[in-house]
Amino acid sequence: MIRLALHGGAGDPAPGAANDQPEHRAALARIAAEGLAWLKQGRSAVDVVERVVELLEDCPLFNAGIGAVLNADGVPELDAAIMDGRSRAGGGVTGVSRSRSPVRLARAVMERSPHVLFAGLGAEALGRELGLPEVDPGYFIIEERVRQLEQARRTGSIVLDHDAAFGTVGAVARDARGHLAASTSTGGLTNKRPGRVGDTPILGAGTYADDRSAAVSCTGTGECFIRAAAGFQIHARITYAGQDLKSAAQAALDDVREQNGRGGLIAIDRDGNVVLPFNSHLMYRAWVEADGVVRVGLGPD
Repeated sequence: MIRLALHGGAGDPAPGAANDQPEHRAALARIAAEGLAWLKQGRSAVDVVERVVELLEDCPLFNAGIGAVLNADGVPELDAAIMDGRSRAGGGVTGVSRSRSPVRLARAVMERSPHVLFAGLGAEALGRELGLPEVDPGYFIIEERVRQLEQARRTGSIVLDHDAAFGTVGAVARDARGHLAASTSTGGLTNKRPGRVGDTPILGAGTYADDRSAAVSCTGTGECFIRAAAGFQIHARITYAGQDLKSAAQAALDDVREQNGRGGLIAIDRDGNVVLPFNSHLMYRAWVEADGVVRVGLGPD
């Protein structure tokens, strides 16, 4: 009973912006198809969510890896996390600018260190020690993100992403053995203060997986998802309150909204149910349910 869902962020486009974006749809469909192929080959949920998120990091259409937004100093500060539902092992990194793939570094934290979360220079030093590829920070910077930063500086604003969309990427999967995994990666906020950390690398907030309940990846106003402990809240509602996945996910998202948070999440439970709720205008998403068909969505329909 393999299942897969992925997202490329959620948000509210600027007035006049196109709601239907064929490039984004095509990228989501292509990446979902590769993830589905890996699941059909018997690959583990952890392998699949890492691979899917790495492909999203390599796509400049989304706010993660190449094309990530820039902080107030004009530098990309990248965050990522991954969690294995079999053991609740997890790894996260925050504020990295040289790791070629933040999600690969997060998995290395999970599997090749005794720790859970590394930040900045320490995270990059660990990646170097483990032989993971490094790049110059300029590798991640594209012209559009420079333009967005300049605009944000002129207005003195901190912007979640282009056209007010939240471009965090993530994936959740259930493999053929019934195991769950989740992963998330982001560049954060345009013009953010250096050192700001959102929900993405925090297990239990933006990323969570537990075979007893569900795998969850969130996107949106990170501070509000942290305050809601969104990922763990869904687990707790399923495990301790006996709620189904749809009810638990919606309740967690309602909690985020109560704090004036916007965004959405993707989740798969232990029984293979898939939900993709959001309270913003759009959420870039693709998913595979029981019929094995890759579906792509942007708006509420």
